[in-house]
Amino acid sequence: MHIIVCAKQIRHTYARTGTSPDTHYIEDWDGVYRVNPHDEAALELALRLKDKHEGVTVSLLTMGPMIAENELRRCLATGADNLYQIDGNDEHNPDLEPFDQPDPWEKSDRLARAAKSLEADLVLCGKESLDKGNGQVGALLANRLARPFVSAITDLNLAESDGQVRVQRSAGRGVREIIACQMPAVFSVDLGVDLRLPSLKRRQWAEEYPPRPVERDGESAPPRLVCKHRFQPRPRPKLIPAPDSRQHAYDRIMQLLTGSTVEKKGEMLTGTPESQVEGILAFLKTNGFLESDRSDE
Repeated sequence: MHIIVCAKQIRHTYARTGTSPDTHYIEDWDGVYRVNPHDEAALELALRLKDKHEGVTVSLLTMGPMIAENELRRCLATGADNLYQIDGNDEHNPDLEPFDQPDPWEKSDRLARAAKSLEADLVLCGKESLDKGNGQVGALLANRLARPFVSAITDLNLAESDGQVRVQRSAGRGVREIIACQMPAVFSVDLGVDLRLPSLKRRQWAEEYPPRPVERDGESAPPRLVCKHRFQPRPRPKLIPAPDSRQHAYDRIMQLLTGSTVEKKGEMLTGTPESQVEGILAFLKTNGFLESDRSDE
């Protein structure tokens, strides 16, 4: 059995340290390059199936330039057998930036062509991506491959008796479903399992592994969705409670400006680590968090 796991490379913005409004206050170092966490969960399910059954091959399939090469090699070192790369050049939009990606319709077409050429029996992908979150690629990929599709699965098993795949998915409100599906199939995976850690020997092997290019079979499908503009996330405003109308106008204005009229008290502990520990214990005993020893009285 050949399992293809679609691994999307994303740039995740985690901070806003910039000063220019033209860049939405985001600097180059405010983001990290990583593999989509839903795709990592899909890889873990594939590796668990490989551990239980013989003759299972797990391959990673990514698209575009290797912007998260270190993370892809880490995923490869956890137990995958191959790493395939689809050329990210877009003949329909040659001005596409490396961080931009085709629309879900065009992307599913490229993935479907690659899955056919690699003769995949089972295709796993994340339920959604951390950067886009549209959740359309899995369903469109199954449609192009003309295979059954189950979304948002959290577990995966292969029945020895009939050769069917049994998956578990969340149906919302705590309801879980066990679905039996014929092979070949396409599944999208929800979060729920963490990817295992690689061994040192596998990590050394993955560092020397050359990614295998996937040749295109004809011209890809033209895009059907065009992103006209992209808005960066805005900082969430601080929630300030309404001032008490019985207070003086000056106090109400100060509360709106400062966010609160409660004076914050604190004490800075300095000195050696031993003296700081004694200060912490004294604070806990004074405020009733620890019982005072009678010998100290």
